[in-house]
Amino acid sequence: MDLDIEQDPYVKALKKSGSTSSYSIQVKRVMLSRKTYCQDQLKVLESRAQAVQKELGCWGAYWYINACTRKLQQGIASGSATLELLDNDEKTYLERCLSELLSCVTEDTMPLLDEDGLSAKVRCLLDYLVTEQMPGFTGLIFVQTRAEVAVLAEILSIHPNVRGFFAVSTFVGESNSVKRRSNIAELVDVRCQVTTLDDLRFGRKNLVVTTSALEEGIDVSACNVVICFEKPPNLKSLIQRRGRARKSESKFALMLADHDDPSTISTWHELEEAMRRLYEDDMRELEEYESQEAIDGADRKFVVEKTGAKLLLNDAVGHLYHFCATLPTSLSNPAPVFIYTDVSQEKGQRALTAKVILPISVDVSVREACGQSTWVTEKNAKRDAAFEAYVQLYNAGLISDNLLPIRGDGEAVADLKAEVGRIPSLVQAAGQMNPWQLVARQYQGMQDLSCLQLFDVMLRQDNEVIASMQMLIPYHLPDLTPVTLFWDPYTCFTASVQSSPSTRGRAGHVVQFTHLLFSSVFRTRMDEQRLDYLACFAPLEDVDRATWTEQFTGTVKGDELEQLDVSILSSSTLGIVRDLTRNRVPHILRGLEKGSSANTIDLEPLDDNKDENELFLHVSRFPRRTDFLHTVATDVSNPVNEANKILLKLKECEIDRLPLRYAYFAAVIPSLLHRIGLRLVATYLCNTLLAPVSFSQLDLVLTAITATSAREPTNYQRQEYLGDSVLKFLTSLTLMSEELRWHEGMLSLKKDCVVSNASLAKAALETGLDTFIQTKAFTGTKWRPLYISDHLDFAADEPREMSTKTLADVVEAVVGAAFLDGGFVKVIAALQIFLPRVSWSRVEDRNNILLSTYDIAIDYPPQFIQLEQLVGYSFTNKALPLEALTHPSYTGTNVSASYNRLEFLGDVCLDILVSTTSFAHEPPILTHSLHLIRTAVVNANFLAFLCLTLSLPESRTNIVTEGKDRISTHKTTIPRLIWHFMRYTGPAVRIAQQNCLYRYETLKIPILETFQSGTHIPWSLLARLDAPKFFSDIIESIVGAIYIDSHGSLPACKTFLETLGVMGYLRRLMQGGVALYHPKEELGQLADTESVRYEVFREEEGEAAGEDKKLGCKVWVGEREVARVGGGLCVLEVETRAAEEAGKILKDERSKGA
Repeated sequence: MDLDIEQDPYVKALKKSGSTSSYSIQVKRVMLSRKTYCQDQLKVLESRAQAVQKELGCWGAYWYINACTRKLQQGIASGSATLELLDNDEKTYLERCLSELLSCVTEDTMPLLDEDGLSAKVRCLLDYLVTEQMPGFTGLIFVQTRAEVAVLAEILSIHPNVRGFFAVSTFVGESNSVKRRSNIAELVDVRCQVTTLDDLRFGRKNLVVTTSALEEGIDVSACNVVICFEKPPNLKSLIQRRGRARKSESKFALMLADHDDPSTISTWHELEEAMRRLYEDDMRELEEYESQEAIDGADRKFVVEKTGAKLLLNDAVGHLYHFCATLPTSLSNPAPVFIYTDVSQEKGQRALTAKVILPISVDVSVREACGQSTWVTEKNAKRDAAFEAYVQLYNAGLISDNLLPIRGDGEAVADLKAEVGRIPSLVQAAGQMNPWQLVARQYQGMQDLSCLQLFDVMLRQDNEVIASMQMLIPYHLPDLTPVTLFWDPYTCFTASVQSSPSTRGRAGHVVQFTHLLFSSVFRTRMDEQRLDYLACFAPLEDVDRATWTEQFTGTVKGDELEQLDVSILSSSTLGIVRDLTRNRVPHILRGLEKGSSANTIDLEPLDDNKDENELFLHVSRFPRRTDFLHTVATDVSNPVNEANKILLKLKECEIDRLPLRYAYFAAVIPSLLHRIGLRLVATYLCNTLLAPVSFSQLDLVLTAITATSAREPTNYQRQEYLGDSVLKFLTSLTLMSEELRWHEGMLSLKKDCVVSNASLAKAALETGLDTFIQTKAFTGTKWRPLYISDHLDFAADEPREMSTKTLADVVEAVVGAAFLDGGFVKVIAALQIFLPRVSWSRVEDRNNILLSTYDIAIDYPPQFIQLEQLVGYSFTNKALPLEALTHPSYTGTNVSASYNRLEFLGDVCLDILVSTTSFAHEPPILTHSLHLIRTAVVNANFLAFLCLTLSLPESRTNIVTEGKDRISTHKTTIPRLIWHFMRYTGPAVRIAQQNCLYRYETLKIPILETFQSGTHIPWSLLARLDAPKFFSDIIESIVGAIYIDSHGSLPACKTFLETLGVMGYLRRLMQGGVALYHPKEELGQLADTESVRYEVFREEEGEAAGEDKKLGCKVWVGEREVARVGGGLCVLEVETRAAEEAGKILKDERSKGA
């Protein structure tokens, strides 16, 4: 390829940079050596094309150059990240050179895919493959170069002789360097070979063209044909390649040219035989050494006295690998690494020692261990180091007393589980507390009623006072929140109870008046001879109670009333009207009518001979119900109007002397006493079990102990939602600051055990909280006046069956109440009551412990200053951001641990910030919506998307050619993202990043549009993104790092989440207008009682277009297949999409049916 070196962008840039002698010399050197990046790239392409032509034929060389050119052009057009290190001039120059080269090939000179276009070697290979093809065929073809891999795979995919028989894939080695500049001669994309081996294993591909990359170190399925297209470079390669043909009756083929010396193969066979004999001799000698060393190490053991568990030298390696396998892994190899050193002083002797390095998830203090002795064999040196490492792990508390890794059944977690025990979903809890027993006991030893506490009780309708009363009980009662009483569908009363500032009248005649009051409404439920009332009532008016009581006792007969002034009958001084013909059924007087105007459906029509001046009472029924705390349904068919009035003959009635307003009051006493009883329960709880918490807001405690089944205005659900997050946050913070050597997996196991329903339910039972839980709804159906003697002899309620979840929820609700009442200080006091086995202490102390652990010297990478600008937080302790961006696979220097522990802390910081913010929203959000909002915002795919989106512009300067000899600099900006700063080792993470980035570029716009203005959460799009977990992990680890560095400032964490976009989307969800349910949850609701079943399947080859469209899903509702989708990348995506489609279909069917 003859090119004008003076047109090379590098040479032109040098010429423009200056005219000094030094620049001139440099230009001359470059022009003589022709060493520029572009020239090197073109030379590599030329040499590889020549090699391809030699081995595969002229068609292969032409296709190779053409494919490299197309790849370069597509990369330039799309702004591919693989070309970002090339200057614009270099891209243009290379594209022009390759295009000019291809233009030299005309239609007449273009090679064809025939005998002339292919080498004899390729034609021979094609013939051989045709003879070997059979059902179940699997094969490998080894070639020398990566270029040959791409070209030969193309030939085998399209050549008419074989394309129907083989599904061809490629596999080449990968570079560990993440900074390698783009190579235009590289065709095989390593991202596309991630599933190659699985495809071969499961039969989706049956022929792989590869380089020496598959010779060793990678698990390859056994093949029945292995072909060496070129002579193996050495004996080792021959043996390794032959080892891949492990199937029964498999074949290993070598392709040799006519001029190759066949004796080479014979020589290899002889060398292999000699090597085998030497190996056997060495093995015999080694076995002798090992037998002696086995005797020397036979007594080496470690014994745990507590359990008798033993660790023997020969078992140490297996135990250590088992421990490492339990560590958290994410695209990293958790295996220990052994390093051997020969410390022998004499020639010909071996004295090996070993050091083992454990994965980065293990605390740095126990991450390395060295053997104690020297050994002849690596095997025993390895055992020695593994033995020391395992003992070291045990002493650090990372291994149980049974010498097993601490997992779900591990020692540290098992101890707590043993204490908690296995609790069934339903348990026997204590009967519900009767608060009036406390009041009854206060009467014991009381000489008179002068010591009673006075409370003013006001019954109002709108702003009008209906009745003003005093209540007297021997127990202090906090002021009662106004109680709404539903008298009928159209009338509501409000009752308030407050400590009375008055001492007038004290207890004089209150028992008699209380008796009179109850008799007006509950005469049939009373014992007329008993006067030992628990709660007494009297008028609040300043009257002579003895005279007053006597005045309003008894009734007035209708006959007597006929002789009085008619105006008296409409006076407010009259009470309940009782129908003497119907067992004294009580009524409310509405008015008076004469016989001439009487019209009723309740009475027989008036006789013609009847006195037209006979008086009738217009009345309505006095409510028979006792529960006025709950609404009554409106009877639309029977509205209150003139046509449905009740008329009673005055002479057949009697009317209570007690004014009607007191009857109203008497009727609502059961409802009032019920609410007062609830406050008595909450007060007693605060004064006893919860006394250390010092609650100042009684309503919070009352809400916390009220179950939904009690049908009270408030219940524990919202506070449980808040308490759940607070409990997890404090538990995580406590464990992380206590167990400084524990990895994230152990911390999660212990935390889950502490906050489990079983643990919290047992805490409720052990502390006696269960008796305070209100589960019974008030109905008033069996209510009767409360008597002292009944409650002194009152037996405790029978034990009740209660769900474990309810018990646990109430504990969390109490935690939530403590947080609302006094923050973390009061929460700690509450947790010390319920979970005393955990060492709870001040949040500030825990924060200081964590911060002190990062007081270490590190070399802070300069580029991390950009990271601080990106997240909007400047770290004081630089070790924190470094750890927060260190992947578990990282094996480099300048590291103390991976991000796992910080991610563990950041997870609960994020959770509590989302929970407290959504809980505080006005108007209050319904509990089930709170849970749905939190699930949507702390979702891993959502956080990963934000991680892929948040960027900081980074300025770069490129050299641009302007005209023939003019060169200028052009400044551009590229986005700098959080994940760019993550430190890792190995290609697996890089490939996962690149694959996810390709999906992100496709899904970015629709996801953003849905976030900004959509009516639903883009669940299926986020599932299709299928972001690797490390994207969301580093977001949470940064939150954890900010929390520790800021001395426990949750607002500082919130600022970062605001920058990231979490809080903005949270606000949008809280405002409403966005459907919160996940499609699978919504489909479950639409299916009602029918079962929902998802059937995921792999699509047939060619059924769906596109490389990535591999999975499909059918969704069944009952016995009917409702929807089917295809073209999915992962199970979660296709299930979510299928649920969406099925939901739409069911909704459409219902709308049409309606």
